[in-house]
Amino acid sequence: MARLCPRKNSRRSNFLALSVSAISLGIIFCSFDPVPAGEDIGRSEVSSDNVPLPPGAIASAESAALLTSPVSEESGSHASGAGGMILNNDDALKFSLLMMQDGQRFIENVNAYSVVFNKQERIQGDLSETQTIDLKVRHLPSFGIYMKWKNGDTGRQLLYNEDYEDKKMCVKLGGFKGRLLPAIKLEPTSPEAMAQARYPVTEAGILGMLKLLVLHRQNDIRNGHGVRCVRLEDTEFDDRKCYCFLYEYDSPEFNKTYRKSLLMLDARYHVPLRVINHTWTENSEGLTASELDEQTLIEDYSFLQLDFGKEMVTIDFSRDNPAYRM
Repeated sequence: MARLCPRKNSRRSNFLALSVSAISLGIIFCSFDPVPAGEDIGRSEVSSDNVPLPPGAIASAESAALLTSPVSEESGSHASGAGGMILNNDDALKFSLLMMQDGQRFIENVNAYSVVFNKQERIQGDLSETQTIDLKVRHLPSFGIYMKWKNGDTGRQLLYNEDYEDKKMCVKLGGFKGRLLPAIKLEPTSPEAMAQARYPVTEAGILGMLKLLVLHRQNDIRNGHGVRCVRLEDTEFDDRKCYCFLYEYDSPEFNKTYRKSLLMLDARYHVPLRVINHTWTENSEGLTASELDEQTLIEDYSFLQLDFGKEMVTIDFSRDNPAYRM
């Protein structure tokens, strides 16, 4: 009988260990919001409780105004507002970075999607009109993108498919010129290709934007200071719930391109739906905050009518597609 006691204790220990492991796995599983196979992920309904958020993470619009004033040493990185509080910079930055990295993993595993892309950019000092473009984007098995303009040079088309050996993008003008002239091939980073865009077509789409956003946040965290970040109240954009983050830099030393950035992340998939960036200026004296933002707007991007479940085939990213007439 004396020899049986250790076995009973061992069995109890094993049972307790298995129970703890099962509970831990259950908690981890419940912390994620998986998308079941076959679900239409383009317009899925989801409860706001599915994404765990840190306590006190939301700040009201009024408290966001505190970003425009320096944080004193006495108050540290925290400040209270009428509807919430500004998180410690490290917490807010890390939280937004984790969500963007999660969104990057998600979009990398989406074979293809379609979206309406709005962009307004300042190129060589001139702010362009807003361009509205229909996008088809493919990630797997290789990167491909098709763009068709809905305004401006209406009907203009651009196609890039990395499967082509020449690695060039194919552009066909819109309107009457497009009917007369053949499509032209350009290097994605050539001066002609970059004359109307801040980024090459090889970085276009949601994944390319997420990679840049993640890089900026990693640099912010690495610097350890020089940027203030607040999570604003949730909002809706294109009928989707969004988490909102506002970033403001102290000087070009910490971000030579951006002075201030507003980010709206889809609450379910953690992909950007809108990004508004402001650059630096030496002529800010006498300007109100809104006038300064208007004068320094450098990028305004938005993604609408996201459809992650749309079926696409090889011909959608082919120069030989008869519908494209390239």
